[in-house]
Amino acid sequence: MGRPIEFTEKKIEEIKGLFEKYINETEIPIITEFAYRNNVLRQRLYEFEEISDTIKRCIDKKEAQLQRLALEGKINVTMAIFSLKQLGWKDRQEIEHAGGVEVVLQPAVINKPKEAGRGNGSG
Repeated sequence: MGRPIEFTEKKIEEIKGLFEKYINETEIPIITEFAYRNNVLRQRLYEFEEISDTIKRCIDKKEAQLQRLALEGKINVTMAIFSLKQLGWKDRQEIEHAGGVEVVLQPAVINKPKEAGRGNGSG
């Protein structure tokens, strides 16, 4: 592997510009893909405050595109669901209950069957 990139202010601005261009030109932008194509570790992108809004824009566009294209039947719905789950979506139902729930327990009377030949007048 080559020498590590020196992240000067100029280099960070260059990466931000490339990232903005990637977002605008890519139908479904993926942070990992951008990082790979530009020889930058994905995690390093999150370290720079100057790029944080660009990352958020990328995620917003990805989410919107996945929704729209899946609803239009233009992309694999299963893959769209998987990708949206990575963005925090959930596919389970959550039921909220307002108010209290009162549980009343009452003792149950259990009748044992009488044993044959005892106490029933037979035998």
